[in-house]
Amino acid sequence: MSETKNITKALIQFHNTGAAAKKAANNPYFKSKYASLEEVIDTVRQAGQFGLSFTQLIDFDEGRIFVTTILMHESGETLVSRTPVLSKELGDPQKMGSGITYAKRYGLQAAFGLPSEDDDGNAAATPPKRKPQSNPQEAY
Repeated sequence: MSETKNITKALIQFHNTGAAAKKAANNPYFKSKYASLEEVIDTVRQAGQFGLSFTQLIDFDEGRIFVTTILMHESGETLVSRTPVLSKELGDPQKMGSGITYAKRYGLQAAFGLPSEDDDGNAAATPPKRKPQSNPQEAY
């Protein structure tokens, strides 16, 4: 494993600021708010005061698309992570772009340790409500 003491110290300083991306974007499908990619980037840019920056690249591996997030420190230390791009139709540029934006947002939040709770992700992961079954004994 490469040396990361400078990047670790800088991330701790950044975390101590309490930086968090604001949920200002609307998700009309789930009738909720979430932190947009732009908001996440604006929040992460605050880490520059501690010598931190980032870049995100599109990466291909065995027919899959990834967003590679590289967290960089002015000392030259880096941390690298990959987030898969999930899209039902990668042949549709609009849907692929949506998947890339989503992967960039979550990859960046993960790399910088930003709070990641958002209503659209939580709602998507919530199982559908089941209809209560009537009590069979009530029928008698």
